[in-house]
Amino acid sequence: MLNKSIAYRLSIYISLAVISVFIAFIIINFLFNYDIIKENIEYKADNSSIEVNTEIKKYVITTQEISKNISEQVIFYESKDGVRPFISQLLENYPFINAIHINIDTVVDLSHHNFYAYFQNDSAYFYQDNEPIVTCVDKNKNFVELIENPEVVWSEPIVCERNNQIVCSYYSPVKIRNSEGKEKEVGEVICELSMEQINEEINKIKVGKSGYSILISRKGTYLAHPREDFILTRTVYDIPKNVLDVDDNEINQILMGTSNSVTVAYPEVLDYQKSWVRFSTMPETGWLVVVVVPYSELLEPLYLPILKMLFFSVLGILVVYILITYISNRQIQPLSSITSQLKRFSDISGETYAGRDSMNEIQQVSDSLNQIKSWYRKYKINAAQDKKLFQLKNDDIFEAAEIQQSLIKSEYPACPNIDEIDLHATYKPARIVSGDLFDYFFRDENHLVFTMGDVSGKGVPAAFFMSMAQTIIKSVASNLDFKKSYNIVEEINDQLYSSNVHQFFLTLFLGIIDIKTGKLTYCNAAHTISYVLKADGRLDELADSHGLPLGIYRDKGYNQSKYQLEKGDSIIIYTDGVTELHDENNLQYGDYRLKENLKSLVRQKPKEMVRRLERSLKLFIGNKDQSDDISILVIQYLG
Repeated sequence: MLNKSIAYRLSIYISLAVISVFIAFIIINFLFNYDIIKENIEYKADNSSIEVNTEIKKYVITTQEISKNISEQVIFYESKDGVRPFISQLLENYPFINAIHINIDTVVDLSHHNFYAYFQNDSAYFYQDNEPIVTCVDKNKNFVELIENPEVVWSEPIVCERNNQIVCSYYSPVKIRNSEGKEKEVGEVICELSMEQINEEINKIKVGKSGYSILISRKGTYLAHPREDFILTRTVYDIPKNVLDVDDNEINQILMGTSNSVTVAYPEVLDYQKSWVRFSTMPETGWLVVVVVPYSELLEPLYLPILKMLFFSVLGILVVYILITYISNRQIQPLSSITSQLKRFSDISGETYAGRDSMNEIQQVSDSLNQIKSWYRKYKINAAQDKKLFQLKNDDIFEAAEIQQSLIKSEYPACPNIDEIDLHATYKPARIVSGDLFDYFFRDENHLVFTMGDVSGKGVPAAFFMSMAQTIIKSVASNLDFKKSYNIVEEINDQLYSSNVHQFFLTLFLGIIDIKTGKLTYCNAAHTISYVLKADGRLDELADSHGLPLGIYRDKGYNQSKYQLEKGDSIIIYTDGVTELHDENNLQYGDYRLKENLKSLVRQKPKEMVRRLERSLKLFIGNKDQSDDISILVIQYLG
């Protein structure tokens, strides 16, 4: 090296220094982009997992809600000979329900105690008897476990021999209140959820190009799988070691949701390609949702940028070396002219053809940088548009919440110029918008109308239905042509039915107080029990129920009840978000705790009663999030 020319040595030293810095920059840039792209792709895979979970939960939660609704209302419906149309309508509306079993103990005085219904060939089949009805799944051990084990609410998969459907059944107890006000279990409702439809929905969800999703029962049995021959015939304990190298203990931890949620496997469905696997447990059922994506697919978006970066890096290094050599030779040329190597340096300096080539290559790099700049500009535009769209959606939701809040009365005292009445209310949505409603207004000088309702479902659709319902209620109740409370409710039901395109329903308590006489007439359409706190501390229940929830059936008849209010009596009406509130240990607030708290509020003003009830609920729930909307209305008759 020392025998080489100064220009040569200088070009080598400078080139090596520049190349070292260039290589270090390439490596850092590569690692940085690798992590970013990998995180973005795994984020998309996580979104696929969430989408699969959401799709399954739609069926699972609906099945649970249907079972609970039936268990809460079946005794009432049977007393009205309405079980058959009620169950048949549910089966028609929810085709993924394979069958419904209802068994009620004979201690309950009913015409029939055992019911079985299923939907097939566009027809609902319904059986009722006073003896147990033998069905296609009664003797299955998983079905027996569901009935005999109170800790199991979702069964392991069962094959229904009637139609060869794979089903998982959900158990909901039927309860009544005894003379002491305590709940007693007197039967059960079991809904069979068809796994075939869930399997079809899961397989429709694209997880990348070749990825797929699997649904596994809490005991490890395949409920949904891209290979249908695996369903019910294999479990996760049968997975070969060359596919997933874990022992039975680790599999148990995965099923219980206590292990790492991401791992690596080599599934045979993907010809044993190395794959990224994500587990997530559904708390409602204990089922395990598994999303599988090949690593080659995860990293595929990275390959082209890497090749481009390597290409331009090598090209850049060559250009830097040639330029440095050229510049060095040009700078050292005066010194070289006095050496014996003048001719050689002259020849090197005469490589104008190489110089022209290097300029063309620099132009190519410049064009590529311009193209990357153009891509980046488009990316920023798209990102800005996505952000704007997201903000618009958020604005729409908050605007809907503001509109809904404007329908809820919040100014107190509510009747400052009325000596006979004092009232106060609270309204606490579980989400941004709510499905609860309440209202109070005078339809004439002496009659105060008050309402409390609860729309089925949650979120924005339920809130819109609530807003529409509240408008209809006030419009109908203000019409003096409807004299009785049940006439008002019947008209509200007809109008809600005509506008109910999403199959929502509304439970409603509607009362009318004659403020001069204290006479109360009310109609309760399947809403919660209301109470009257007497001035002497006694607590009366307004427990009469006068019909089905509103918006389900047209032209349904309703009744009404009467109650004579005395001076100092307070009416307390509320939604089920109060009694069904759960604390951090999943204990329910319940009717008993509510009644005991109400008894302690005797001789208090409505505002203070509401404040104390709110405080009781807040202390009870602790740090747990509120799961349902809460509304309370207290009306005190002052005579």
